[in-house]
Amino acid sequence: MSFATYGDLASTFQTRHLNARMKQDLSRLGMELATGRKSDVTSATSGDYGPIAGIEHSLKLLTAHKQATNEAATLTATAQLVLGNIQEQAQDVSSGLIGAISSHNTTLIGVTAVDAREKFASIISSLNTNVGGRSLFAGAATDGQALADTDTIISALLSAASGQTTASGVAMQIDAWFDDVGGGFETTGYIGADADMGPIQLGNGETVSLSTKADSTEIRDLLSALAKSVVISEGVLSGDATAQRELSALASSELLGAIDGLTMTRARVGAVEARIENATVQNAAERAALELARNELTAVDPYETATALEALYGQMESLYTVTARLSKLSFTDYMR
Repeated sequence: MSFATYGDLASTFQTRHLNARMKQDLSRLGMELATGRKSDVTSATSGDYGPIAGIEHSLKLLTAHKQATNEAATLTATAQLVLGNIQEQAQDVSSGLIGAISSHNTTLIGVTAVDAREKFASIISSLNTNVGGRSLFAGAATDGQALADTDTIISALLSAASGQTTASGVAMQIDAWFDDVGGGFETTGYIGADADMGPIQLGNGETVSLSTKADSTEIRDLLSALAKSVVISEGVLSGDATAQRELSALASSELLGAIDGLTMTRARVGAVEARIENATVQNAAERAALELARNELTAVDPYETATALEALYGQMESLYTVTARLSKLSFTDYMR
């Protein structure tokens, strides 16, 4: 009987070849176990990269949409916070005016007017809020302020009301300054853009836009109502307690309606927030589905990979044991 044998040199080459192949397999399995991904995607997809390319493209789009929805959520949340703060301050002034008018106390009306001026300045500052380099209430002019500074606006209001000696006359001039087309507010007070802020992509063709601007009717009405009390602190109708009380009463009445209007504005912002939240949830669900589909194409079974890795360890140990024994084999041992 004859046996096929290998020479020493051939055995050496074969051993080296086996060793190199096992090391390569060991490295591949270790990488797959660590990453959870198949190293040979071509074999896993039978050479068809179309599905994976489509999934990867969709995932990149969803990443961009996630950033956009996060930005939109930040803008609307800040706008809601600002409007809520404005509403609180307006309500404080309204409560103070009601108390002052009821008391028939001229000094208290003056104190309330001073408080109204401080709140007026704070509200203007709030409407000039900037988030991430974008002005919230200036429309498309996101790189600038929405309103002129407080002193400029009050100075313009005092100029408009100058010469008026009755509460109704002062109120009429203030209303005209805020409401007339091409009037003082549009030329001096509001310095933002006429166009709304550009739309933000949320995904699947859906967009949202924060359309609330500082020149909206609701905000104009609020500022106009406050201004009727503010000008009293600047000396308008000074010496005529009855006229100041009448002007304060007008301010209080209009302020209540303006606060209700601001509530509607906040409701519209809330509706935009809800759309953003829905889009965020949908994008997250779509991303999870796409990642699951990608895993089915490229992911490895960690249990199978760990088993194959353990088996490969055993084979390598066996190879090293055989190699070590062969290296110690002498001619005398071979002839035994």
